Amino acid sequence: MLEWFSNLDSVWKYCIAGVGIIAVLALAIWVVDAIRQMVFRSKFHKQYGVNLPHSVRIKRYHHEDDPIGTLVLRFPYWSAAKRDGTRDQRTKNTTICYQKSLIDIGPWGLSDKNPLVMYRIALDLRAQGHAVGYCQEEKIKRQSVMEQVNAQRSATSVANIVAQFRSQPTDFEPFCADVFRNLGWSAEVTPPVRDGGFDLKLYDPQGVSFIAECKCYEPKHRVGRPIIQKLQGANTTVGAQGMMVITTSGFSRDAVTYANQVGVQLIDGDMLVRLCAQAFGESDAQPVPASAFALTRNDIMQYIPADMWNMF
Repeated sequence: MLEWFSNLDSVWKYCIAGVGIIAVLALAIWVVDAIRQMVFRSKFHKQYGVNLPHSVRIKRYHHEDDPIGTLVLRFPYWSAAKRDGTRDQRTKNTTICYQKSLIDIGPWGLSDKNPLVMYRIALDLRAQGHAVGYCQEEKIKRQSVMEQVNAQRSATSVANIVAQFRSQPTDFEPFCADVFRNLGWSAEVTPPVRDGGFDLKLYDPQGVSFIAECKCYEPKHRVGRPIIQKLQGANTTVGAQGMMVITTSGFSRDAVTYANQVGVQLIDGDMLVRLCAQAFGESDAQPVPASAFALTRNDIMQYIPADMWNMF
């Protein structure tokens, strides 16, 4: 029995020694990797003039690739998620799946699981004069911005405005919001679902509140009294100081009479064209700056589930 305990004690000592050796090797590997990362960061900064956060992993390729960098943003998600991307509470064992965003430029490859960090690095590289191509999210925003700009530039007649939004009438609402923003107002588009009976929340430069309904109709399609009544009914809950209906067409006689009685401002197609001229001016002569396509923090957060926002 004593011999058995003696053998067990020897095995235990060997196990402890083995664990110690593994720990020492792991520490040595960590130290070597940390030094390697530090050296790479220093070389990267010397070459590109950009400091890298410690969370960013950097590697060097054997051959220098295209000097034009590439940016790929990737976003975390729940392993079990609802339709809106938030965690499915019906599943107990769910985890966050992180994906690393990537930048490849010259001989260097960068990665980090925080897309906000990686996008900031891409902007810093561009600010230093280094070319980094648009990521997919920037391309989407660029298309959206250019559609807005084209809508503004074509807003020289009622026919042009109607043609711009004929295939996607819901885009008329943010267009109207842009008109008022450029005139110095505060404007917010209500959600397309359960909008409360109106399309825009507005505040004029003096702080007076309005709600507005937007109707992109063909010129011959007049806005009738029911639209005015619906807006007035919505305002019994909202309590805005003013109301308006904006359309590319005109208003029926009954609608005009009723609007005058209840204090609803009416903006027809001709007046809208004049407002566009005041708001956008000679916009067709102005090039769109690259900064207009840059992603804001809010733009990026829209790709991250809402119940993870406090982590970024």
